[in-house]
Amino acid sequence: SSGINAEYGEIGNVCFIRLGENAGKTGVVEDLVDQKHLLIDGPDSGLARSVIRLNQIAITDLKVKIPRGCKTKVVRAALAKDDIPAKFLKSGLSKKSEAQQAKAALGDFARFKMRESKTAHNRKIRSTVRKLKKSS
Repeated sequence: SSGINAEYGEIGNVCFIRLGENAGKTGVVEDLVDQKHLLIDGPDSGLARSVIRLNQIAITDLKVKIPRGCKTKVVRAALAKDDIPAKFLKSGLSKKSEAQQAKAALGDFARFKMRESKTAHNRKIRSTVRKLKKSS
């Protein structure tokens, strides 16, 4: 793994950008710059090859076999060969991101309805727990 700690992500690990200008895009770790920065390239998600802070990404379990610091063409071929974009879309991280985006896109009344349904649901749970406590 050429000296990169698994905690920081090894070369070839697929990661998801959580924060910053490229938030929501996926990329592949190409190299370790220092303890807090990784060189990431994401040709299939429109992420230009760039250095990104470790705290801005979430490293996934997916991995491609690429050499350290390789060209974008090699990364694109490796992603296509292992069908990584499709596998990522099935992951929990992708689904969580989609849910967050859907929630952010809600209008005022939709947010209100969501809050009301959540409150009603929690009220049911609380009353059930109280009944169970009384009966025991």
